[in-house]
Amino acid sequence: MSHYDVAVIGAGAAGLAAGLELQKQGKSFIVLEARNRIGGRAYTDTATLGLPVDCGGHWLHSADQNPFVRIADRLGFAYNSNINFDGDHTVLFGKDGPLPDAEQAELGLYFRQVMADILAAGKAGQDVAFSDVMEPHNRWNPMVRMIIGQITSLDPELCSTLDAARYHYDGGDYPVENGYGALVARNAAGLPVTLSTPVTRIDWSGPAVRLETQRGTLTASRIILAVPVNVLAAGSIRFDPALPPGLMEAVHDCPMGVSEKFFMLLDRPVEGYGHVYGDVIFADPAKQPFNLHLNPFGRPLVVCHFGGSQGGELERLSDAAMMDVGLEAITEALGAGMRKRVVRTLRTHWASDPFTLGGYSHAGPGRAASRLKFTETVADRIILAGEHCSIPSFSTIHGAHLSGITAAEKAMGLL
Repeated sequence: MSHYDVAVIGAGAAGLAAGLELQKQGKSFIVLEARNRIGGRAYTDTATLGLPVDCGGHWLHSADQNPFVRIADRLGFAYNSNINFDGDHTVLFGKDGPLPDAEQAELGLYFRQVMADILAAGKAGQDVAFSDVMEPHNRWNPMVRMIIGQITSLDPELCSTLDAARYHYDGGDYPVENGYGALVARNAAGLPVTLSTPVTRIDWSGPAVRLETQRGTLTASRIILAVPVNVLAAGSIRFDPALPPGLMEAVHDCPMGVSEKFFMLLDRPVEGYGHVYGDVIFADPAKQPFNLHLNPFGRPLVVCHFGGSQGGELERLSDAAMMDVGLEAITEALGAGMRKRVVRTLRTHWASDPFTLGGYSHAGPGRAASRLKFTETVADRIILAGEHCSIPSFSTIHGAHLSGITAAEKAMGLL
């Protein structure tokens, strides 16, 4: 039976960063990944549409402090520092086309006010739901709910203001031209990873941790548990003895919501638009607002983003039904002629992927303190890593990356 100083479970951004740090320090280690690829939720698909599309994370968030900006520069990955995740290049559509400038400005003002109130409540120590600071009957609430669902992957009733206020934002949000997932994978080139090897049981009752996989059993002095928090909540890995109740409570207090994408490859780019938000809520109250990202990097592509409970409903649709939703959205905004211009499509299924089971984490109202539990080592043998472990950068690829480095340092310090 093979024995290692450290076993890393999961080869997403956190597990890869941990492995690279262990490799650099000359420790004996193994990185085990359930999928047949690395990257986890950082994944760029280049084959399906013939273009690089990020099925998961796409934005270099908090660019001034994001280490992947420097990594991108070193590896020659281009990114756009002129398009930020701040509402620029956004157009709102109603039943009869773009809404008047005054209405678009009204939504922008209300959204900024809601976000400011969320952060002010959190900074004042209030651990309440986002929805508590929203105006109950504001006409723009459907749009704001949609945007919050895409930012957090959860509905505003399920998000803690205190958790949000602890997130540290510094700099812009830059999309990566040829894929954030591709950047993460390139950065880990040369790191040995054992693929298609899900861990089914972890026995930490003895002096060494015993890991059972579909390819056999191994032991390690320490393990880094770099799997998504919803996978832990689902009990996909059996622990003997069970993980501490306080840790498992934190796992359920900081769930991952839903964050999905639907891509439509067109015959040519859409003329005249950049990033487009489509809002048809006033044309038909039964319809939910939708988000279309047009022409990323000038490519003939439309990306529909869906988050929160709305995203959950759409993720469960059949491919044909999802296609109908996408076509309705694009024709509502840009005309019936768009229907004939769709060449191929691609959709994500993070919420039902057994190795992910969701988008990214956010603490529930009254539960912000639970995230602190993820930074604690279990019995000096089990160290957690992942975006859910990063208090200032949760929900991000760079947060996961930095948590992996920290976990490796902890593991080496305990050897």
